[in-house]
Amino acid sequence: MSFPQVTARDWRAQVDKELAGVPFEKALVHRTAEGLSIQPLYTERPRGDSLLVEAPTAQFRVCVRVDAAAGADTIADELAGGADALWLDSAAADLALAVDGIGRAFLVLECGSIPPLAQLERLAARLAPDTAFALGADPFADVAQGRLAPAGLAGARDALVEAALAAERRWPLASVVTVSTLPYHEAGADAADEIAIAIATGAAYLESLVGGGLSPAAAARQITLRAATGRDTFVEMCKLRALRIAWRKVLVAAGAVDPPRPLLHAVCSSRTLAQRDPWVNMLRTTTQIFAAVLGGADLVTPTAFDEALGPASPLGRRVARNTGLVLREESVLGKVKDAAAGSYYFDSLTDALAREGWKRFQGIEREGGIEDALVSGRLRAKIESSWTTWLGRISTRKEGILGVSEFANLDEKLPRPARDREAPPAGAAALPVHHDAAPFEQLRLRADASPSRPEAILVALGPLAESRARVGFASNLFAAGGIRAREVPRAEAAIIACLCGSDERYAQEAVDQARALKAAGCRRILLAGRPGPLETALREAGVDGFLYAGCDAVALLSELLDAFR
Repeated sequence: MSFPQVTARDWRAQVDKELAGVPFEKALVHRTAEGLSIQPLYTERPRGDSLLVEAPTAQFRVCVRVDAAAGADTIADELAGGADALWLDSAAADLALAVDGIGRAFLVLECGSIPPLAQLERLAARLAPDTAFALGADPFADVAQGRLAPAGLAGARDALVEAALAAERRWPLASVVTVSTLPYHEAGADAADEIAIAIATGAAYLESLVGGGLSPAAAARQITLRAATGRDTFVEMCKLRALRIAWRKVLVAAGAVDPPRPLLHAVCSSRTLAQRDPWVNMLRTTTQIFAAVLGGADLVTPTAFDEALGPASPLGRRVARNTGLVLREESVLGKVKDAAAGSYYFDSLTDALAREGWKRFQGIEREGGIEDALVSGRLRAKIESSWTTWLGRISTRKEGILGVSEFANLDEKLPRPARDREAPPAGAAALPVHHDAAPFEQLRLRADASPSRPEAILVALGPLAESRARVGFASNLFAAGGIRAREVPRAEAAIIACLCGSDERYAQEAVDQARALKAAGCRRILLAGRPGPLETALREAGVDGFLYAGCDAVALLSELLDAFR
């Protein structure tokens, strides 16, 4: 059996016919937060130079983050439970190095307030020359997080050179410098900004190391890349692939012959963790590990599902660690060196992110480099603009947060009480820390503080088939603000009432029903759906507002909660 040859042009003609006048770009082309277009169909690889995405040389390691408060027992449990890499703060390093079996784990060691050379000297007696480890020294990230004053950058960069030279002599498998995008991701940077900031930061460190006496290749071996993986699985996967491509381009331009593949440490995003319905965080961590592995990460740090509520519990740590282990050992992620290669979509998205990130990197360099961008406040302003745009999409529920802005569970039993998120310490040039779920979490806290659970009544118009869709929509939206919805057969007194039905039914009954609700003593009357030409008549009858897809849910719910004070 043979089939007629169908071209992309034939497909497009059929699609346009089915769209019946709706613009193709509007109906089927998705725009990412970075401004990139995602097409519905890819039939060829990206044009231009072929993508060179270096594959990992070994399977990824599950890298568990441990602080000093956790104690030696926790470190031993993590190792016994299957973690094969540990990310330790400066105080936890002393504890960890005394734990049996620590030699089997790759170590990521933070410096904290200790200069990197001093940290190496502390470790000299405990780490053999053939030990592979990474020192997390990143002065630019320290400034971004308020841990280092901008005036200390010059000295901190000089200290990196001293430490790198010492490590080159004593630990040939170690790296001293880390380029971390975590502070920028947490402040709201999009994927292209993260790539641009990473390679601008890495280029600055590369310049310092080469200027201090290391060859370009040796300097490249001293630099580890650390990046967050967020909520959009395919974008985050391709972000890591694009970052590796762009970084190789920097190394080649710096004169590194056959540049070494960088160690890539992917960290599941803390910005995406929610306090409400925290069990959904397990799914978020799973997709983020998936993106990290297929993006080529060597180390992957999972997040515990209850981290947003405070220090991770033993259950949270175990589930996080086991998520990575199951994906590696049972789902065999990482067995294929570059699983995304050959997909026209993934290669096109990788190429687009690499090009956009490179363009933004060039912009940073033209304006004076990463240090000037960070210290002057330009970088903060750029990231804050990206966050404001993203926050608008969250507030209007164009980007839903499962269990928070969508399908909130008002009867949930949290492992620990929800609380206001603590603001981290900030310096003059420090970046803010944002959380995607925070606007709706604050609404839920307000609702929880009410003497009784805020409630809205829903008046369904017409038969079930006509009203169900909007009853469900209104109930879901109210729940996102902590307001319980109760369906009633007729008008009754309430603080908030909402009419739910079809457009045709609204034309027949909504005005009379609104008047009846007003007469019954309802203080706020809403209608589920856009009013269209009925808006004037509905408002005259007492309707105060409208619930519809794309409305500013945060602003509306905040206003409604004010009515319960």
